[in-house]
Amino acid sequence: MERYDKKLDKGALMELILDAADARFRLYGFKKTAMAEIADDVGMSTANLYRYFPSKIDIAEAFALRCFEEKEKALALVNKLDVPPEEKLQGFALEMLRYNYQQLQNYPTINDIITTLCAKKLALVQRKRDGEAALLADILRAGVEQVNWQCDDIEQASKTILATWVLFSTPTFMQTFDEIELEGLLTNVIDLLLNGLKERN
Repeated sequence: MERYDKKLDKGALMELILDAADARFRLYGFKKTAMAEIADDVGMSTANLYRYFPSKIDIAEAFALRCFEEKEKALALVNKLDVPPEEKLQGFALEMLRYNYQQLQNYPTINDIITTLCAKKLALVQRKRDGEAALLADILRAGVEQVNWQCDDIEQASKTILATWVLFSTPTFMQTFDEIELEGLLTNVIDLLLNGLKERN
């Protein structure tokens, strides 16, 4: 066991712990990973690990937050594109799907973590929803301002739209389709959504 560099600051050391946990979760799953194993992989005592993360759930939560931030950065880049709102909405939805599908492919044990976090960290689930909804709301706002989309309550509409995309963001459902099928279904959903947002004569 190689000892971690004690010169690392707290933030860098916590990232090192998350990287070690990520490797363990990916290979063995959340439930089959022990805190002692993560500590051993980092090169520290289990007691020392508990100084940074009081429990395995706290490690999973920090890992999930890191994933949320990575995903939101990718979605925010779509929002910054100089394209019509229709294209932004399509791009946002497809980027979300691609990210989620890639996670599922690279992380076959991800359901294990998601199930645990949904049961024990409801605020984290709400944080994920709210972060994506805020980015989606920006697109809806642009559509209302630029092309007269009909949307009276943008914040509520963004949450509702995300709810209708559950097939494209939930690994349990996604694994029953391949990526091409999911993209086709999502494109159809977006077409229906855009039709519903059009200005009425």
